[in-house]
Amino acid sequence: MSCWTKPELENMLEDVVNELDLSEIMIEKHGPLGTAPAELVRLVLEQKDKEIRMLKAGMVEIERT
Repeated sequence: MSCWTKPELENMLEDVVNELDLSEIMIEKHGPLGTAPAELVRLVLEQKDKEIRMLKAGMVEIERT
């Protein structure tokens, strides 16, 4: 079993955040220091789930926030 230190886990989470496809609005809203990485990942996943639900419901255009 692998064990990581808290700083290593934080760095891994930062790597995930850096790979997210954030809109300009999200970048402005959360900025590099505005939102904790774990919360930002949760918010982005919630937004993506919302967009998927809207597309499945038949919406053609989705405003990204």
